[in-house]
Amino acid sequence: MKVNVAQLRREVGGIAAFEFREDFSSFDLGLEGLTFQSPVYAKLQVNNTGKSLFAHGVIEADLKASCGRCLENMSYQLKFDYEDEWVFEPQATEEQLETSFIFDKDEFEIDELVLEQIVVNLPMKFICSPECRGLCPVCGTNKNLNQCNCDTHVVDPRLAALAKFKGLS
Repeated sequence: MKVNVAQLRREVGGIAAFEFREDFSSFDLGLEGLTFQSPVYAKLQVNNTGKSLFAHGVIEADLKASCGRCLENMSYQLKFDYEDEWVFEPQATEEQLETSFIFDKDEFEIDELVLEQIVVNLPMKFICSPECRGLCPVCGTNKNLNQCNCDTHVVDPRLAALAKFKGLS
């Protein structure tokens, strides 16, 4: 995703709109079993504030993941708002060097920036549905598909001795 802000940088108060649909399937998210199913969509509006460029918009991605409970493959739609400050390197303050996206040419790629935002907005654990019952911890059966008769009541071995005192009360 190439962005050219040459015209926008010259015009304080100016606004530019960018819309992309980019194939990210070659990017490795670093998470096993997580892949892009379709191109990533980004719609951004960039405003020149005089001191920096303020970018905001929306990013959407369709991912294939494995459910953290039942391990079945699932589709996950990711859609989130994006906001960032883009600063031309010679004009960057010390604080902006730490907190903003710094660019040194009027035309630059934002693929890495978008990918970083996608990773930051991923859930800690993918769940196929709130009703997912997961796998049986004893036999491994997917409890969404089949019932098993395993005894899943596990007593903490540190507290097992207390089971002898059931009838004392």
